[in-house]
Amino acid sequence: MPQPLDVVREYLDRRLCVDQQSDATGNGLLVKGTRDVHRIGAALNTSFAAISAAAHADVDLLVVHHAPWAEIDLHLRDRKVAALESHGMSLYATHESLDRSPTESTGGSLAAALDIAVQQAGGTDLAVGTAPNIDFNAWLNVISTRLRTRVRAWPNNPTFRRIAVVPGGGGSTQYLAAAAALGCDTFVTGEGSLYTELFAHEIGMSLVYATHAATEFPAICDFARSVAEAMAVEFVAIPEAPWITGGGRAPVECG
Repeated sequence: MPQPLDVVREYLDRRLCVDQQSDATGNGLLVKGTRDVHRIGAALNTSFAAISAAAHADVDLLVVHHAPWAEIDLHLRDRKVAALESHGMSLYATHESLDRSPTESTGGSLAAALDIAVQQAGGTDLAVGTAPNIDFNAWLNVISTRLRTRVRAWPNNPTFRRIAVVPGGGGSTQYLAAAAALGCDTFVTGEGSLYTELFAHEIGMSLVYATHAATEFPAICDFARSVAEAMAVEFVAIPEAPWITGGGRAPVECG
């Protein structure tokens, strides 16, 4: 049974507290399609590949984590909006609204998926919890298997007890410092930089990268699926194109 777009939008806005978010370009309904909502699709990025796949799957409302930001997509933003409009497809973005949701944050969702006993999540980008009762290397295998991704790790601390999680591009040294202040010995994110690796080593924080895409895609899928169930409409996950890794292996690697 299809639902009017305005009904679904109101539900999403209320559930995500969109009116409290500072970035109107990255949260809420960004493109209003021409159809009622029969099927909701979930994608990480507003990429041409995701738009095309969603159109092929007859998606009426595409729920994404990463909006087509003008400062990132540049001249491609208008082309992406035009592509959505050509398919009569609506676009709803859930960036900081989902990352900082008090009840279903991206970090909390990822931490739970990795067997971390969550103690703090929502309100900020950082989720914190207790490590599972296995050793560090065994847990890395859990991450790789659960997220179906390549994992890179720097075991800078012999203790494996308290873990901080920031999905996606959470390699800011400020996040690591905040994690250390909360007594964490291990930090998990999608990707970082030279400075992330250096700072983690120098403060004695074990560091784990599990790719930007893999650490955020499960949460947006879980969220959009639950919305579809609440609205009694169909759901489909729209995986990103395989060449988009967000910190994984590139199509060609040398050395």
